[in-house]
Amino acid sequence: MTMRIAVAGATGFLGRHLAARLAVRADEIIPIGRAGDIATLEQKLAGCDALINCAGEKSGIGPGSEDANVALPERLFLAAAAAGVPAFVHVSSVAALTSATRAGETVSDDYEGRPTTPYGISKRRGDDRLSELAPSHPAVRLAILRPPILIGADAGGPFAMLRAAAQRGLPLPLGSANNRRSVVHVDNFAAALLAAAEAGLAGTYIVTDSPALSTDEFYARISHALGRKPWLFPIGSAGRGLLRRLLGQRGDSLFGDAAFSGERFAKDCPLDWPVPAALLIERAVTP
Repeated sequence: MTMRIAVAGATGFLGRHLAARLAVRADEIIPIGRAGDIATLEQKLAGCDALINCAGEKSGIGPGSEDANVALPERLFLAAAAAGVPAFVHVSSVAALTSATRAGETVSDDYEGRPTTPYGISKRRGDDRLSELAPSHPAVRLAILRPPILIGADAGGPFAMLRAAAQRGLPLPLGSANNRRSVVHVDNFAAALLAAAEAGLAGTYIVTDSPALSTDEFYARISHALGRKPWLFPIGSAGRGLLRRLLGQRGDSLFGDAAFSGERFAKDCPLDWPVPAALLIERAVTP
């Protein structure tokens, strides 16, 4: 049975992959822009089976971020409630919990800390506001999904940086990095969003599709997928610490830990991942 699904942020990186998946399934897609008041949005949402909000702003700073990460989700949820949409799926981020984990630690949904980065704080405020609204609108099933870094052939960020370095055959000081970072393939996360919408899932969940890997493992698998030999050399813990400080946020991405568990989501909303864990990195390099 086909569904009528509204998608906010349908032209972004995740939204494009979600729209492509909906098109393959022959579902009807209703793109929702960021503009409009609740009454206008309600009209667009009439007759929809679900609303999936993929919109967001990455800096977490300024009025644009406030609107995209906090005010827009609230407007969309209230409009969905007014229009009688039974399922609302909101894309958050693990940054709403924390952007970094301790060595050997894996953060799950019961993590009790608070975010420290502007983006994480902004996303958490949006999540908390939705959670406050949900009890007053029980007819709408609210699912908040928190992915780690999304990877894919058209992804940007740290994964794109490693892919570009591997394509050029650059040697990197990642030998024996010994960190652990979680990622999720964008097509797998799109599948998770649809599964949550179809199941009428309610709650807040981390979503992962594979075990965490070290950065040197990522680089080696990217290089092999590109037919390149991975050039890695160690610089020791002191050297890694110095380089991490010099590179700032990029250094954190290369050498820091950010390991998360999506076990609870896998239990409450089981599905077969379109991209299996054994091919996750390879399919993100050569789809």
